[in-house]
Amino acid sequence: MTMPVSALHKTSAAAVTSLAVVVGLFTAAPWSAANAATATDGLAPAPAARVVSLGGGAEVALTPLGDTGATSLAPLPGADGTTPGLVVATSNTGTTVQTTDAASTPTMIDGHAALLDTSAADAVPLHFSAVGRDGRPAQAYITVFDLEHGAAWTRQMATDPAPGNECSEATFARTTCVLIPPGEYSVMAFVTTLPAQKPTIGASRTFQNISLVGEPETTVGGERTFAFDARDARQLTITTPGRSTKVPPQGAMLIGYDRAAADGSAIHLDMRPAYLLDQHFYLQPTPQVSIGTFQARTRARLEAPDIALTAPTAPTLHPEYVDPTWFSDVSSDFPVVNGRSRLPVVDVGRATAADLAGQQLHGALALVTHSADMSIAEQSNNAAAHGAGLVVIRNDGPGDISDPGGTGVKLQVPTIRLNRAEGLALAHLPEAAMVTVEGEPVSPYVYDLYLKEKDRIPEDPTYVALLGQLATQERQVYGQPTLPSTFSESAYPWQPGNSFVVSTLFPFKGGPRTRTEYRIPDPDTAWNYAVFAPESPYNAMFPKTPVLPMNLAMPGRHAYSVREQDQLPFGRAPIMAAPNPARPVQRTGDQLRVAVDGFTDADGNHGTEYTHPSGVHTHLEIRADGALIGETDNLPSGTVRLPGGESRVSISFTADNPQAWTELSTHTDTAWTFPSTTTAGGAPEIQPLLLPDYDVGVDLHNRVQADLQGRVAFDLRLRRADGIPSTPAGEPTIDASYDDGATWRPADVIRSTDGWRVELPAGSGLVSLRLHAEDTGGSVVDQTVVRAFDVVH
Repeated sequence: MTMPVSALHKTSAAAVTSLAVVVGLFTAAPWSAANAATATDGLAPAPAARVVSLGGGAEVALTPLGDTGATSLAPLPGADGTTPGLVVATSNTGTTVQTTDAASTPTMIDGHAALLDTSAADAVPLHFSAVGRDGRPAQAYITVFDLEHGAAWTRQMATDPAPGNECSEATFARTTCVLIPPGEYSVMAFVTTLPAQKPTIGASRTFQNISLVGEPETTVGGERTFAFDARDARQLTITTPGRSTKVPPQGAMLIGYDRAAADGSAIHLDMRPAYLLDQHFYLQPTPQVSIGTFQARTRARLEAPDIALTAPTAPTLHPEYVDPTWFSDVSSDFPVVNGRSRLPVVDVGRATAADLAGQQLHGALALVTHSADMSIAEQSNNAAAHGAGLVVIRNDGPGDISDPGGTGVKLQVPTIRLNRAEGLALAHLPEAAMVTVEGEPVSPYVYDLYLKEKDRIPEDPTYVALLGQLATQERQVYGQPTLPSTFSESAYPWQPGNSFVVSTLFPFKGGPRTRTEYRIPDPDTAWNYAVFAPESPYNAMFPKTPVLPMNLAMPGRHAYSVREQDQLPFGRAPIMAAPNPARPVQRTGDQLRVAVDGFTDADGNHGTEYTHPSGVHTHLEIRADGALIGETDNLPSGTVRLPGGESRVSISFTADNPQAWTELSTHTDTAWTFPSTTTAGGAPEIQPLLLPDYDVGVDLHNRVQADLQGRVAFDLRLRRADGIPSTPAGEPTIDASYDDGATWRPADVIRSTDGWRVELPAGSGLVSLRLHAEDTGGSVVDQTVVRAFDVVH
């Protein structure tokens, strides 16, 4: 059965409190004792982060995000520099998290463990086995859920080491058996098929694929055996009429399900794999449930195919780049194909010195047979040294190549993997046959699809993503005027009741540009998006100067509707300091909460800037009637106690950002001054800070074209925080400088319909701005930004 995407607009599972995982959302600073805000002269810092060990050496960092109720949870890199996959389980009592490593155990990060009544005299054993899609014994994460009372048991089966067979009533165990009372149950498992050649890099990171199998509703009346067979699952397939697409590496982002019991208690399971070799999820069809609710969820990202090979007489080829994590830290370190070419094929065996002796491979595709005695990097770079412009590594055994044989060496030319059968087809091409190679490193479009199936899994999980039924976003990502700009990105799909959400960080390739994005309209999926500049490293093999990235997250969340079209700019200059929109400056009694985001772009996307070893220095200072109340050079977030009654409060934030990746907003200085008084009854009140909004017609490199007289004009508006009544503002003054603030000249300011039109004095180059504005309510803002944007002729 082929289903249009619009058929997926289903109601979510029963409304219960659900916690999942957020990675990097709201751009909180990464966990580090050195980054924790320190209390100075009365400033109480925001809650500190904590690191939780999940067993097997794996750790995650939990960072409270002010008093928003949200917490960021990010897996920390392991000894090899890579971050693992995650399994998150949420019940009505709490949330546990573990990595996909077989040694990891469920660790409570929120709430408390459920108290189970294990005294049932009539408890019966359930025995489990698991088979992968290749027919071999498989790893499985099994959850047994009581559909009457909401109790849950977890069994983890790993092929190495082999699980025990003892039967117990424990809520979690690495065994093939559980004791439970007779009744109605959901018995489901994530079955992970390992690569055909077991990888030495660790099964926790690289799987062949993942299947969701089992019975969401079944009767247990006596001893039973559940055989979870991934071969019974069907491949989830998405077609995109009008666009050529494929799932890129790490594009199969999430597989999970929700199961609610008759009494409304529920459990939510999510698995985010670190890396799948074939980038597919598989779902076993199920009957419709009759007790409670059931919902299966998957998330997949599709892009234009990054690499394609076609050859005469050869079958359809399915090339994939070797996993870049083992050969690079950022995408620019990893060579890829860009464009179309036709190359002859030269079979160079295993690319040893003897195999390559006398070979001249210039302008050729080197076909290399994978060897367990050599690393992929050594084989590929040997061929590159003899002139090969492209290397194809074909497997010498069944399945896909999963083991790089060594890491920490950069590849010199694009390197692609093929399985044994497809590699042999290339080796047996007719003499003088040419292979067509096509590479698209920068996809002009992305499908980010969160798929839901309610009450059952269909016989055919095939979906058609019709453009006319999707929401469309035009994403504009802005960069630096003359410096090369790199980015990473992540989108976060929040579900009803979530306090956290799991996502994946991708390189945003191609520098500053506009890209089209498609999402499924769904009122129950609210999206948030973040951009990171420069690109965030995905490994740490090649030491670089430490960098504080500019993290910009969109304010709030947005659920998209059918055929909705949006323009979503990120990084548009000028970038200033502003209060965090999720945590506006607020007074409760005599306690003042302050959270300033030093990275706030012209469209309100925001992120934290703080003192960092890269050379960034920030200073937050709070005064009442001129007296210093609190200050910090670290995270600009915390609370202070103000004097009782009325006072005039000033919050000033200064940031110096001398990092090599940026030439804009190298120095900013903002001071907000406003009247404040003890709140009635201790109720919280948002304070009346005056906030400037700049609307400058910059291009994607944050440049403005001056007119024939060398002048630039832009719009300025002044407002207060949401929820605070506005008061009339007097005419602001703006000065401009073209020499980094050494000298200043006044701009012309003319009132417009909803603000002011500002015309800068003639000049060219990186322009700095200095603003002074006040309103009749006593609020004042003074703001300076050095190198706000670039004026060009």
